[in-house]
Amino acid sequence: MKINAVLPCAGRGERAGLGFNKTLALLGEKPVALVSAEQFAALPEVTRIVVVCGKGEEEDFRRALSPLADKTVFVTGGETRTASVAAGIAACEKDCEIIAVHDGARPYLSQALLRRTLDVCEKSGSALPVLPVTDSLREVHGEFSRAVDRSAYYAVQTPQVFEARSLRRAYDCALSDGFTFSDDAQVFERYIGRVTLCAGDPANIKLTTPADFAARGMRVGCGFDTHRLVEGRKLILGGVTIPHVKGLLGHSDADVLVHAVMDALLSAVHARDIGVLFPDTDEKYAGISSMKLLLEVKKLLDEKGAAVINVSAVILAQKPKLKDHIPTMSANIAQVLGIPEERVSISATTTEGIGLVGREEGISARACALVIV
Repeated sequence: MKINAVLPCAGRGERAGLGFNKTLALLGEKPVALVSAEQFAALPEVTRIVVVCGKGEEEDFRRALSPLADKTVFVTGGETRTASVAAGIAACEKDCEIIAVHDGARPYLSQALLRRTLDVCEKSGSALPVLPVTDSLREVHGEFSRAVDRSAYYAVQTPQVFEARSLRRAYDCALSDGFTFSDDAQVFERYIGRVTLCAGDPANIKLTTPADFAARGMRVGCGFDTHRLVEGRKLILGGVTIPHVKGLLGHSDADVLVHAVMDALLSAVHARDIGVLFPDTDEKYAGISSMKLLLEVKKLLDEKGAAVINVSAVILAQKPKLKDHIPTMSANIAQVLGIPEERVSISATTTEGIGLVGREEGISARACALVIV
């Protein structure tokens, strides 16, 4: 499956108040457009990324995206978004099978959302990520207004992904008719047919206003946990049941690794720890899988608009040997957090016979997490 991506970056972005193209602004140490493009470049199926630039900005974007020079091409946009995307589509490879159009100002695209849209498109020919509207809505006509049922409305995101031939045909028709549209799904619906909706991602925001740039920053959180080893319990670490003569004692499944990861994530977004959120006095958490609790933590981060960048953890255990189980632990945690496996780094060490861990009385874990909030 050959996939091309089109990143419209030609808008002036005046609401951002930066005085220059907002997709060239730095997010950490990288331009916004580069961060957006990197998620596509990480997929081997993506063979070309077309960056649609404002007039006179082509060289600026070539420098900004120079780390991806082998995959990127640059074209000049038009007077409208429709004309700009059409120029990007024209620069796609003729034999590509899927085209994904993604706002250059949405740098928090996760691999999980990207894969989801591609999978949906492969099955149905189109994919449009959306989110339920959570705020109350009112329709206003001059001095008159009325409440609107928000359950019938969804917020639209990108990437919007389509079967390449159909999208080309739709944009050819739009240009021929002289129509302009605010997004690609509208073009597709007008000339091809219904688009398929899929779940979006609350962290996948579009940088629009000065507050979006000022408020978003990288935060680091740390977590630590220890549980005693006792007979008659399963030993579960990172969602993996590991053969051993003893298991960890706790109100839940006592997955000490996941507990440390959860506290690191919560710490990064200035939230209360798992002892407060999931108290051992609450029977509904008795014996519960810590992976389910991790999913609840992920939902809390989503509500705060926080995107997980990576997690690093170390397990302190004298026995058993854990190296053969670590890849599965990483995969389990990455799946729940919706990030690539390579962003979850887990190691294991002994304490050389020293202390509670060394005496095989318990197992500890330390974790750090980097998030963007």
